[in-house]
Amino acid sequence: MSPDISFRRCRRTDLVVCASVAVEAFPFRSSRFDGEETSKFMQAQIDGCHAISNYHELAIVGGKVTGLLFGRVKKRAVFIDVCQTLKRLALIKVRFLLGRYGSRRKLIGLIRPSLQGFRALGRNMPVSEAEVVLFAVAPKYQGKGIGRALMDRFIRHALKHKAKAISVPTDETASFWFYEKYGFRRWAEYKDPLETYLANRPIKGFIYLLVLG
Repeated sequence: MSPDISFRRCRRTDLVVCASVAVEAFPFRSSRFDGEETSKFMQAQIDGCHAISNYHELAIVGGKVTGLLFGRVKKRAVFIDVCQTLKRLALIKVRFLLGRYGSRRKLIGLIRPSLQGFRALGRNMPVSEAEVVLFAVAPKYQGKGIGRALMDRFIRHALKHKAKAISVPTDETASFWFYEKYGFRRWAEYKDPLETYLANRPIKGFIYLLVLG
């Protein structure tokens, strides 16, 4: 691992940089979005993932954001957690109305496959106290132990809150092999409605589970 790596909590001002890292880590190709729309769509995804997460960690090398992990861990302070999530989602709604995420018409077209995706997750997700919502390392910095260090830190956080298992939804276009190498086991496989809609071809979704302790 790089000797000058450090970690810190993600701030809202970091989200644009996080979107850039995600675009590099997950090359997004879709006949439905192109050019600048791709970056705007990724920004919407990053903001959404940040909103529903209560754990936001960045990996920093040489002052540059090189990786990120957003996750959710069940906590006792449920009311505060819900209020923070609703506040973040309200900001996303304002940005959507202002056109910050690109064509509203195209984004509205994502509502149906997104809802189908949530239902598919609901049918296939195992019971777990923690979930990896978004995990990415810039390609230039992959293979240097940054991803493992981010996951190690999240697991320690989950254990601190008495989590017994961590789940993560992913798909065949992402680096699902990382989870297998780390020790997660594949829990379920299904057709991912949202990724299938975006790619305009069938995409398999995977759910991995890591039992702690």
